[in-house]
Amino acid sequence: MSSYRRINADPRGLQTNTDIQPQSALSTRTLSASVPGSVMGLIATLLCSSNLLFAQAEKTATPIVSDKKAFDETVSPFLSKYCADCHGEGSNESGVVLSGISFDLASGHDIELWNTVLRQLHLEEMPPTESEQPEQHERDAVMLWINAELKKSGNVSDLYTKLESPSFANYVNHEKLFSGEITAEPFSPARLWRTSPEVFENVKSKYGEGARDFRQPFPLEDKVGIKDYANLLFADSAVVSVLMSNAAFAADELIKHSPIASSDTRPSDDLLASAISEHFRKVVYREPLKEEISNYSELFRKTAKEGGNAEAMRLVLMAVMLHHESVYRVEIGLGKEDSHGRRMLSGTEMAFAIAYALTDRPPDEVLLQAAKEGQLNSSTDAQLQIARILQDDAIDKPRILRFFQEFFGYSQAHKVFKDEDRSGGFAYYGENYPAMYEKDADFFVMNILEKDQDVFRQLLTSDEYYIINRATFRNTVYDFYKKNQQQLDAGEYPEAKQKELLQRLNLKGWHELNVKYDLHNFNKEFDGSVAAIKQIVEEQYSWMDTKDEDILLHRMQALYAKYPMVYDLRDDEQDFLLPQPYKRPNRAGMLTHPAWLIAHSLNDSTDPIRRGKWVRERLLGGVIPDIPITVDASVPEDHTKTLRERLQKTESVECWRCHKKMNPLGYAFEIYDDFGRHRTEESLAKGDTKPVNARSELAGTGEQKLDGEYKDALELIHRLAESDNVRQCMIRHVFRYFMGRNETLNDSKTLISADRAYLESGGSFKALLTSILSSDSFLYRKTLEPTSR
Repeated sequence: MSSYRRINADPRGLQTNTDIQPQSALSTRTLSASVPGSVMGLIATLLCSSNLLFAQAEKTATPIVSDKKAFDETVSPFLSKYCADCHGEGSNESGVVLSGISFDLASGHDIELWNTVLRQLHLEEMPPTESEQPEQHERDAVMLWINAELKKSGNVSDLYTKLESPSFANYVNHEKLFSGEITAEPFSPARLWRTSPEVFENVKSKYGEGARDFRQPFPLEDKVGIKDYANLLFADSAVVSVLMSNAAFAADELIKHSPIASSDTRPSDDLLASAISEHFRKVVYREPLKEEISNYSELFRKTAKEGGNAEAMRLVLMAVMLHHESVYRVEIGLGKEDSHGRRMLSGTEMAFAIAYALTDRPPDEVLLQAAKEGQLNSSTDAQLQIARILQDDAIDKPRILRFFQEFFGYSQAHKVFKDEDRSGGFAYYGENYPAMYEKDADFFVMNILEKDQDVFRQLLTSDEYYIINRATFRNTVYDFYKKNQQQLDAGEYPEAKQKELLQRLNLKGWHELNVKYDLHNFNKEFDGSVAAIKQIVEEQYSWMDTKDEDILLHRMQALYAKYPMVYDLRDDEQDFLLPQPYKRPNRAGMLTHPAWLIAHSLNDSTDPIRRGKWVRERLLGGVIPDIPITVDASVPEDHTKTLRERLQKTESVECWRCHKKMNPLGYAFEIYDDFGRHRTEESLAKGDTKPVNARSELAGTGEQKLDGEYKDALELIHRLAESDNVRQCMIRHVFRYFMGRNETLNDSKTLISADRAYLESGGSFKALLTSILSSDSFLYRKTLEPTSR
């Protein structure tokens, strides 16, 4: 059976449009013009705004009748044929007994048991792979019946809510997504997408001088994987509380400089409108509507009668700062409805969607002007703007690197505690090596992205690593100074030389400095000036405590002496002067990078289960169920055995059903220890060792060139890199990150086009991104019928 999950019976219309019907579009004016007459009203509006798009219709009291005929003709025979041997009368494997299960869900009978059956059928965990398997249409028919009966009972399965979270995205049928058989036109649900913490950090300066002291109102859960999903993030009471506090603080500061607030004379309509508009543009990034000006002005005048101008202006400023568009990205689709019931994003909506997808900032003037002039109304228009942003090195695009950090998970390495003594000098405190390995990994990713060819394969297989970037930065600056000392000491620093230093450091501009290099805090402001260069030179002499030019140019501080050990670098191989990279033996891409290996390890050992789970889910599109709460997941202690030998506990019948999807893949990485060092023997107690056994086997992928035995991780990775399904799984993750949601079968055309764009461009990530961000899935919205959610 393929490891790519099927989901053909989702009742929400993932395959066809039959369950998705447009509601009347929610007008921007409906949201934008409703300024409350008090701050409490404003809070209420903010808290309920995320539910406006999907307001539930009132339920009518209609008789509920279970479909016994379908149960007798379809469901009961299915259970008898495929389930009775293990879960029939006299059998209760895993505590599940299906004999006598009631068809009458409408009366509330056996609800939880039917939910279990539905989940197992979706997971394709049942029937077990060694048992006779139903045809897909048989499985679909049973799932549709269960779901329909659960809906009648008012107990819709939580499976469909879970399907919207990143960890459940692999349930969607991979083969169907890329087969071309799905003909539905793509779209995204009309939605409000809460502002990200990064966007808030970039725009908070617009709130006034005191904004540096603002608290972060939009935290994301610090978890592995993609974090910023539109449907999972809301402005709840905690968020609103922080927003209120920030707005009050900022308003107190702003009214100190407001002519209106400092005057006892009531302002003219024009003066008040001008002040409101100025603040609105700074906070909401557009001109206010006439209705908005009117409502804010009315709020001012009502408050001023009792509290005076200062208090009235303070309240108006707070109201603007709590405007829903400063809290949510509004993506409801204000364009004309097409024949498929979809509405394209308006020019302004599209400008914000593109900007936030790439930059963590509101749209620049070019995007806003294009929207204003009607030049952002089609996929072609979007492609032109996306290409402009991707090609402009002066525009910071942090979300691209963040995708790879979240996808691979290597940015979690610094959170895994390691014992320094056990490593033989692996420093964790004072200088956090894992955090620096993460920067090395960033450099690895960014250099592959700069070449922008065969990106996914290079990320998985390249043996060219960038090492100790803090030292290479300092040594390279020192080398630049020594070669240009006469000119620099004389104050001669022509533009050509400045560009030469940038090129030597592999930077397109100084804005990239702290993205690529993990510098000391006092070096983070380095700007390439003569003064900054000389400061580095002085520090180099002081810290290295030598005049030996060879050491100053090619070596590092004693503080970092053990840093290269995870790359298996001998002392005579080390040269910390750009250009790099080092070609390393026994390495293949990100999955053998120390940052990834540490991030996917335990405090005192490797973690084959976690590493295998990552490969199964991220590269093979598989699904691993959560650990049952009744399972003892501890690994037996036995210092005479290797970890693989001790993990034989997981090969019992009840455990192996899941562990067979993880352990064999994870064992391949046992050629690296938990610090990321290559090894052929595993250390045991009392100085004993045993040979590492990294042989593994992959089965059930549906690809002949993937299934089979592997010597170790290197052989496994190179085979994975050649797989079409692996490439497509990576594209699915790109889609999820930049779309802020899981893919559905309706997105088939978008994903096929994205895959084609990637292949036809020679593996360009820019081409892939352009395809996704100019797709119908990105540009069109449709309001989902409440009952289909």
